[in-house]
Amino acid sequence: MGDDLTPEEALRQIGEVDRRTRRPARVVGLLYAILGLATIAYWPIMYLGPGWSRAVVGVAWVALTAVFAWYLGRMGIQDREVTWVNKSTGPVTVTYLVAFLTVFVFGTFFRPDDPGPGWIATLVTLTVCASVPPFYAAWRVLWAER
Repeated sequence: MGDDLTPEEALRQIGEVDRRTRRPARVVGLLYAILGLATIAYWPIMYLGPGWSRAVVGVAWVALTAVFAWYLGRMGIQDREVTWVNKSTGPVTVTYLVAFLTVFVFGTFFRPDDPGPGWIATLVTLTVCASVPPFYAAWRVLWAER
């Protein structure tokens, strides 16, 4: 079959493979960007919001995690950048985990009964810092040469 291709058919097939590779990688990049935004919203709501909002963001976080894992599992195409940012021992994953746990420890163990502006500013700063790894992953995946 490969020997019988015209140049036009070969270009068409290359274009099809290119589209099948780029689209899943773009979705993963967008999912990482959503994860970065969700991180920024999650912690302040969990530590400062009313009880009902904590339940909503908790359920939303579980749903986002499930969608992310499901999509990565069914992606079906190995992409160099997606594999690099998604490596369980890679710098993006480890940095995100450390930053995420830092916000958790700060909010859980250092939260005063009545959080003041300084504590809230620190929480927001740590939360924004925790969102950097997923935003970096999104940038790497979306701007990678394929």
